[in-house]
Amino acid sequence: MTLGENFTRGVVEAFGYKIPYIEAGEGEVLISLPGSAGLELSTAKDALAKSYRVIELDPPGWGETTPLEGRMRQRDVAIVLAAAIQEMGIDSYHLLGTSMGGTNAYWLASQYPDRIKSIILEAPMLFTGPDELIDPSALQMIEALVGGMPIPDMSGYPAPPPHPNKPWADEAFFREQMRRRFVMMAKSDHSYDAPELRAFAQTSEIPTLLLFGTEEEILNQGYPEHFKSLVRGGKVSILEGGIHDLQNSVPDAFVAEVKAHIG
Repeated sequence: MTLGENFTRGVVEAFGYKIPYIEAGEGEVLISLPGSAGLELSTAKDALAKSYRVIELDPPGWGETTPLEGRMRQRDVAIVLAAAIQEMGIDSYHLLGTSMGGTNAYWLASQYPDRIKSIILEAPMLFTGPDELIDPSALQMIEALVGGMPIPDMSGYPAPPPHPNKPWADEAFFREQMRRRFVMMAKSDHSYDAPELRAFAQTSEIPTLLLFGTEEEILNQGYPEHFKSLVRGGKVSILEGGIHDLQNSVPDAFVAEVKAHIG
């Protein structure tokens, strides 16, 4: 089967923002919020769509959504996403957040906890500071972009070799992802570790699972313990051989953990 061939694309509007999404499957709804590069098909989502109605949406300002004129708070991103999901006729759902999408997912859950059945966080950029990153200089790049630094020219940026389970991620794919990340970073408030989120983490009763790979290349291997210390009742599953992109590097293990968590 061709990657993502069962997924259809659409656009939903909320508060004047056009929010692109991809969708496949039937059953309980699993809302997926992607990493900073925007909508991305994956081997894992193909498999999950056999058991659930899987919908992935681009947050405002990401990917191919309506460009942002100014900076947008994460709380406001959550409000727009919640409205977009409700516009699709969905009142309650399981929530999957990937990388920076993990921050979006947690903000969404904190604002609308009664709508969320469970949370799965895939190597999230949540509660992160220099001590949680393998390369803390990434935070300096974000601060520079927020401060008005022009979006870097990616034409000469060295691209890593594609992962064996992700052969389509060639140099052109990688550079476009990086360009989209930089555009998003320049417009977000990057409230990954807001006191409001920490308070929610200590009081929330929503079943929450962290998925983390042994070969993670952005967050350090101490992150899972850091996460457990902050999230009341949070569970952690370490996936052997998984990199930051768990959905494509270890899809079978990823899908098994998600299905077990959803129940």
